[in-house]
Amino acid sequence: MNKFNTEERMEDITTYNVTDGNDAYMDYRKFHYKNTVPDSRVLVFLTGFCVGMVFFYLFSGKDMGSGGLLDREHLSQLQSFEVNQSGLFEYVVGLRLRQLAFCVICSLSSIGGVLAYSIMGWYGFESGLIIFSLVYQYGIKGMFLTFSMFLPHGVFYAIVFLIVFGRHWGSDKKCCHKEETIKGRGRHKKIENFKKIILVLAVFIIGVLSEVYVNPEIVRKMALFF
Repeated sequence: MNKFNTEERMEDITTYNVTDGNDAYMDYRKFHYKNTVPDSRVLVFLTGFCVGMVFFYLFSGKDMGSGGLLDREHLSQLQSFEVNQSGLFEYVVGLRLRQLAFCVICSLSSIGGVLAYSIMGWYGFESGLIIFSLVYQYGIKGMFLTFSMFLPHGVFYAIVFLIVFGRHWGSDKKCCHKEETIKGRGRHKKIENFKKIILVLAVFIIGVLSEVYVNPEIVRKMALFF
């Protein structure tokens, strides 16, 4: 009996070790997969970017000349251009508020996830089209000119976009479900939603101010290199 019990015990230990090893291997595979596969948002953006690049070369590249996007005449005007900051502020606030309202409405719709990835792909398409248009005209300087057009306000608007559509990103769904299970009821959830609204408005305001008061100076200084 003792011998049998010893063998049975050894079999249990072996089975436990094999099972534990398989679990550890599966955890490693999941961790490795998570860290090697790009984020779905990045993939959608890059897909749109590539489509924009192809679109430019197929339909715009041959026709690009002196009348292209930000030609040298426009750049020379930017070098000495004086910004009417009050008028620019009104224009930017009106434009960005409409865009923010559109994103909020899309995020609350039943197809918010589809719209989120569609907008992400469209941003990638526009980025690819603009970058390759300017690179075609000015070479590597065109790439730096593109970055100057979207910094620093573009970073803040991107953060707002990701927060507004936060519950629709695939990687966040499980976390959201866990949070809802833990948080449970309404009052705490309302506080979290209020914090989210305040965060979105704060980052949005910073983006607007940087677009009005910081970006024009960056673009003007960059135009001096052309």
